[in-house]
Amino acid sequence: MKRKMISMLLAGLLCVSSLAGCSSGKDSDSKDKKDDSSDKKTIAIVPWDMAMSFEAEFEQVAREAIEAKGWEAVTMDPAGDWAKEYTIIENLVTQGVDGIIYTAIDTEGANDAVALANEAGIPIVDFDCLASQGGADASVQYDDTKGGELAAEECMKALDGKEDAQIIIFEDEPSIASSGLRVNGFISYLEANYPGVEVVKNRTSDRTSNGCYAWASDMITAYPDADAFFLYWNESTMATYNALQDAGKTEVVVVGYDATQEQQKVMQDVGPDCKLAASPGMSAKKMAEKCVEYMVQILDGSYKRAGADDIYKFTPELLTAENAADFDINAE
Repeated sequence: MKRKMISMLLAGLLCVSSLAGCSSGKDSDSKDKKDDSSDKKTIAIVPWDMAMSFEAEFEQVAREAIEAKGWEAVTMDPAGDWAKEYTIIENLVTQGVDGIIYTAIDTEGANDAVALANEAGIPIVDFDCLASQGGADASVQYDDTKGGELAAEECMKALDGKEDAQIIIFEDEPSIASSGLRVNGFISYLEANYPGVEVVKNRTSDRTSNGCYAWASDMITAYPDADAFFLYWNESTMATYNALQDAGKTEVVVVGYDATQEQQKVMQDVGPDCKLAASPGMSAKKMAEKCVEYMVQILDGSYKRAGADDIYKFTPELLTAENAADFDINAE
């Protein structure tokens, strides 16, 4: 009887051991599957305004780079509205995305949006226009001050160094950090090298192509003897160039920004004497790829920002009427 009881106990233990082994195997499989699924990240892209050519290209390149890793890219378009951008970032934080790549429509207000992501432990990377306090986990931009200086230098070349030239500048927006850097770089170069040049700063609140065209038309009427215009982004550049052509002011020099394919085509079609003389620019491709690279490194722990001054800066590419035939903004 005692021997029979021992046999029954051993059988029971084997059964429990077997079940435990099966159970352990299932838990392991489940855990492996969970780990596999957790490797797929969701990264949000929040550009300035998808109606802008630079932002649209940035979004496309960033999306492709994110999806190439097997991750999901989600694009939210604030359409140039800071209040909308803040709400978007707030919602993304609430939803628990794995990372956010964005540009600061309002450089001061963006500090609050960055703080939301920081508090939630969600990596956030800003590009081009940055939160003023440098709280993002990584920041990528072009040297906008240098870009403004290059623009001024090319403008004065196109004007043959005219020391009493009158130049109309699309005035910077206080909330847009990059605009101030570009304009200040332009003016600083003039002050140091051509102190006799008259600078007229003015802007419109309607920053659409149509709004900029109307603004340029008003400036042409108000300043009929202006020698040149400096515009710090593509839509205002092309609207002003077209307004000048339509008004018969074909000898007025235009120096723009962003070095877009649209500007390059105009220069190529007209040739080296084109009055759309120059345009410093940023490679949306290079910037987007760098932002995604940083996001990957932040998530895998291989990058940690050293401080607010730790900013990855590209040098602006310079498109001119003379190099337009061979210019490639994405060239290494």
